[in-house]
Amino acid sequence: MQGLSRTRALKIAAVIAVVVAIFAIVTYDLPGLSGGVDQFLDPYPYGIILGSFASDVLALVAAYGAWNGKKWGAVLLIFVQLYWLIQAVSGLIIATDTFALAFAAVSLILHLVVTALCLWRERTLA
Repeated sequence: MQGLSRTRALKIAAVIAVVVAIFAIVTYDLPGLSGGVDQFLDPYPYGIILGSFASDVLALVAAYGAWNGKKWGAVLLIFVQLYWLIQAVSGLIIATDTFALAFAAVSLILHLVVTALCLWRERTLA
């Protein structure tokens, strides 16, 4: 990653964030939101599904800003990643099976990579 420019780092971070957000919207948020409160009270509180959907939408907005090289996009993307990091760590702690553990571990790595890419600076010669 030595030759990685800030612009390219932000574009990579934006692509990863969009893929993760769309995956979460399709697999978790929309089924949870369409099922209503009663269906999702058992495994997850409805507020968590709503918060997850809101964070995914924020991630899409942040990814747009980061893709265009905007500072607000990178900052917002970092905040979304920090929220997702908390979810990934809690997933590691409460994982009940191997798939859940692996999913949380991969999520944690992706969120750390996106955060690092958002903080990426080009090397300058002194």
